[in-house]
Amino acid sequence: MARRRQAHPPETAETKPAQQNTEVASLPKWKGILGMPASVFLTLTALVLVLASLTPADTGMTVALAIAITLGGALMWIGEKIPIFNFIGGGVILCILAPAIAQYIGIFPENLEESIVSFYDVSGFGVFVVAALITGSILGMPRKMLIKAGSRMLAPMLAVISVCFLVIGLIGWISGMGAGYAIFYIAGPVLGGGVAAGAIPISEIMAGQLGGDPGSYLTLLVPAVAVANIMCIVAAGGLNFAGKRLGDKFPALSGKGDLARGVRNDIVEHQKPHENIETAIKFGVTGLALAGILYVISSFLSSLLPALHAYVFLILICAALKLFVPLPRYIEEAANLWYVFVANAMIPAILVSLSVVAINIEDVVNRLSNPGYMLLTLLTVILAIVVAGFVGWLVRLYMIESAIAAGLGLADFGSSGDLAVLQASERLNLLPFLSISSRIGGGIVLLALSALAPLLL
Repeated sequence: MARRRQAHPPETAETKPAQQNTEVASLPKWKGILGMPASVFLTLTALVLVLASLTPADTGMTVALAIAITLGGALMWIGEKIPIFNFIGGGVILCILAPAIAQYIGIFPENLEESIVSFYDVSGFGVFVVAALITGSILGMPRKMLIKAGSRMLAPMLAVISVCFLVIGLIGWISGMGAGYAIFYIAGPVLGGGVAAGAIPISEIMAGQLGGDPGSYLTLLVPAVAVANIMCIVAAGGLNFAGKRLGDKFPALSGKGDLARGVRNDIVEHQKPHENIETAIKFGVTGLALAGILYVISSFLSSLLPALHAYVFLILICAALKLFVPLPRYIEEAANLWYVFVANAMIPAILVSLSVVAINIEDVVNRLSNPGYMLLTLLTVILAIVVAGFVGWLVRLYMIESAIAAGLGLADFGSSGDLAVLQASERLNLLPFLSISSRIGGGIVLLALSALAPLLL
């Protein structure tokens, strides 16, 4: 087995000419797995894996990406179909752990491993995905929602991050674990917005400060993210129960789905999906180009100030553009479309790739069997709930809704975790606010960790 590594803008509805001679077919809705019937996709996945394992390892992106996309799509689908397991983010957990377990017990074909490792090392696949997620998540969010909802949620989000870092760091220092270890290996990953948008850039920040390969750090961050997500879902069900039992007695406790006291959730702008292939392709290309351009600028700035990672500059640039520059609507839609595409098509693939390249099952098991590690992970989630609820109440948000949106929204898996939390809490209308926590709050966590890295690592 190969040695594991240690780790022209597009036309818009307003600018498009009224006369159009060629009709464009409507985009079909995705069904099954990545738009294919599940039986067909699973058959093709098996075919790809068997044929790729029987041929010499390929060093290019075509074979490796086919392996990662098919295996990731299949594992994500299987994980989401298993009862109970699907309720705790089973698809993500299966993608990030199953290939590593197969490697550990010696049944993962060597040719597949070599192809994925070579592709991931040479292509910078992780940077490609994270840059798309950061750019799309910030620029693709409606500005009105970001300003109105963000202003209400900023206080509880900042309070959660500050208190969790302070308390978890202090406990780590007192216990001898170390403040830096407790913050960077537990509190940071839990509040970072999941694996792709949180743990991966955190591992790169750590590698930039300490040296070595990001993968060797990533394998130590994943357990906290996975365990915290399960805790968040259980907590969401508990908060929902408390709201039903006590909401009538304490009016400020539960808004029954409304976030702010005296204000209905009416600021959400639901963007209609693009109705034709031509527009979708143009917007997707614009989003791809935008993410690449902004990352190049961010990387250049990081070379001038090596203490700050390129992702930090990317977050700052996107936030500044969003708040201070009146971006055309098509830019927002293009960024959002690219974000949605990468989140659906590439996150399973990158999770599988990371499982092969970076995850060490022995390290994961050691973390999960460490009582101190588990207790601090649980404490991080509890602090997020309590602080978000209390500070939200101070700024006239309902306590339970604030705890869910600003607390659990920070501590869960990100997009998939948001949906699971909202299903458990029976508050699906809070999705835009959890998205703010995962996207903006996760970005704030990365900024804070980048600033703390020289001091604590």
